[in-house]
Amino acid sequence: MTPILVAAGALGAGVGLVFPLLAEFQDRYGFSALGLGLISGASFLTALVAGLGLARLADRGHARALMVAGLVAAAAALFWFARATELWQFVAARSLEGLGAGVYLPAARKIATAGDPRQGGRRLGMLASAEVGGFLSGPVLGAGLTALVGLWLPFVAVGAVTLAMAVWIARARLPAVPVDEAPRSPLASVAMLARPPVAAAALLGLAAFLPVGLYDALWSRYLTDRGAGTVLIGVGLTLYSLPVVLLSPRGGRIADRVGPVRAAAVALVLLAAITALYGVVPWPYVITALALLEGFPGAVANPSVQAAMLRACGPGEVAAGQGLSNAVSQVGAASMALLAPVVYAAAGPVVVFTGVSVLVLAALGGALALHARGRAAGEGDVPVSRPPRPLLH
Repeated sequence: MTPILVAAGALGAGVGLVFPLLAEFQDRYGFSALGLGLISGASFLTALVAGLGLARLADRGHARALMVAGLVAAAAALFWFARATELWQFVAARSLEGLGAGVYLPAARKIATAGDPRQGGRRLGMLASAEVGGFLSGPVLGAGLTALVGLWLPFVAVGAVTLAMAVWIARARLPAVPVDEAPRSPLASVAMLARPPVAAAALLGLAAFLPVGLYDALWSRYLTDRGAGTVLIGVGLTLYSLPVVLLSPRGGRIADRVGPVRAAAVALVLLAAITALYGVVPWPYVITALALLEGFPGAVANPSVQAAMLRACGPGEVAAGQGLSNAVSQVGAASMALLAPVVYAAAGPVVVFTGVSVLVLAALGGALALHARGRAAGEGDVPVSRPPRPLLH
């Protein structure tokens, strides 16, 4: 697990670098609001392609190759960011970064949950903690190294670390995982949506990721407009990430104990309420405090939605299910990243933040309805109170 977790942290750091610097990129190179949305949305769209078309290869015995390729792609994207000066270059680099994450994470989740699936939530929580821990360091590195040297240095530094992680994963000993050898069509993962538990888990992922696309495109711009500097923007992202890093394994254990759908539902209601509050609070320091508060339900929501998909899938389709969940989530995140800056510029923060909050609750309602249908058909997940005791010999 160690190389998988460290590599996930490197990927998260690369994503986190961009957040506090988006407004600076926009001001320096003259992007429009639509250009800002294109940069943010590009990574979500390529992660969608990876989730639907490539993630299932991990179920066919290629998990290591996918993880190495994803890390190499993410490193190349960061090196490109360091050299970019035009909008199309930033969009292309962000697309490559999304592709890297889109192939790495489903394969990593498959390997991380190999063994007892009743502890899947805890292990997914560990992976989420590592990823968000890297993301937590990204804004600090981005803001600090940019202030000391220039915009290029944080991207080169994190890109080099990510490339080193690819070498480590290529040589590391990884646990054996179930391999699906049955012939399947390239869009077999899409067909899984016909099963109510799978569709419910995908909608939970969508609900959790709708605010992510909003924050990706607007967090830096919104706080800048409220009077915050680059350092406060980075601090706000760090405060959001801190509870997720510290508590995601515990949040995963909650999902294992009470059921991932039930745990995700409570967490998503709280996330929707906090998202709506962002739009009506005019003070950047209070917005930053809300970011810290949001991290607590986020620590439960992230592993819970992944564990819901894990329980909805068989052992030979874990990566396909995780890739499908990623793909559906990226559709929502990409839509928000593309539309939110335009709506923000035209109608203001109250409309855009409240609108996303309503969409989160709508997606959650659809997920709960599908989950109830699956349970009625005997397909719902079963809460697990504790893992079984090992046999003594």
